[in-house]
Amino acid sequence: MAAVNQEKLFVTAEEKERANNVNILEYLLSIGEPLKSQGNNFYRHQDYDSLVVNAKKNYFSWNSRSVSGNAVTYMMHVHNVSFQAAVKQINNDLGEKDLSAFQAPKHAYPDKFLYDVKEVDGSDNAYHYLVHDRKINPQVVQQFMQADLIKEDSYKNVVFKWKDKGELIGANLQGTREIPEEKRMHADRPYFKKVLPTTEEATFSGFNITRGYPDKLYFFESPIDLLSYYSLNRMDLTNCRLMSMDGLKEKTVLKTLVNTMKELKESGRALQGVTLCVDNDQAGRDFNDKMSNLGLKVKGKDGQSLEFQVDMPDLPKGQEKWDWNNELKAQVASAAVKKNMTNDFEL
Repeated sequence: MAAVNQEKLFVTAEEKERANNVNILEYLLSIGEPLKSQGNNFYRHQDYDSLVVNAKKNYFSWNSRSVSGNAVTYMMHVHNVSFQAAVKQINNDLGEKDLSAFQAPKHAYPDKFLYDVKEVDGSDNAYHYLVHDRKINPQVVQQFMQADLIKEDSYKNVVFKWKDKGELIGANLQGTREIPEEKRMHADRPYFKKVLPTTEEATFSGFNITRGYPDKLYFFESPIDLLSYYSLNRMDLTNCRLMSMDGLKEKTVLKTLVNTMKELKESGRALQGVTLCVDNDQAGRDFNDKMSNLGLKVKGKDGQSLEFQVDMPDLPKGQEKWDWNNELKAQVASAAVKKNMTNDFEL
């Protein structure tokens, strides 16, 4: 694998598409990456114990670095090159080789969304978790509950409902009770989480809220981050749509863009801004770079071209990851300290 000079690289749309869609396992093995089969379509890197390639889903996960993605992201992080250099490197390595593009296994989507959640009348557990544990503004929580966007189920989970023009099209569940470490399926997931299966059309939607006309779009990694950002900025959020992606999903951004622009056009309006509000960690920063490098030309008001904007919480010293709920909790704690100091001074 000959190294690519990273200075002043230009990559074409065709090169991006080829690199982004290459079969990651075939490619990595072809360039001699030290991967060892672990069975069940998983391959582990022999030099980095926590780096695993999922051949069935065509991505890798580097758990100790909180990084995951396709072959391009792999090259960026394992071989420390830029996005453009990674794309160019993969294309150079492939040359005339006809490695297969990854074919995702066909997913059987239901014909209609089945909401099989048993809701309860009360919402004490959901409210306590969101307000006291996650520090979401109580008025925000009440607003979403009254709008039938947040409920509680019989297992004391928070239910985040996905709605499109008032129609329930999906939902995800968030546990309110911390799972003991020895019982966790994933060590870094202390709470139960589940996305209910929905139709193919609705799969790349998510928990969302619209205020006025959706002239401005904001995208988040989770409903909790969406609610946290809303708590911090609700006085400034007008004529906007906030959408949770349940992860870092390019398709959710693109689908929401297309649908929203069509909706605005019917109202004689145009999009004014698109902001990515993802976590401030390596995966989030990679996602921002990936979206910026798509080269999309989104027409906004007066026909001007819109670019993706980024609104990330500042990363505190010594931290590798900081999301909007971390930021909200930090600001709430800071405000409480200042209030106590003021009260002590007045006494």
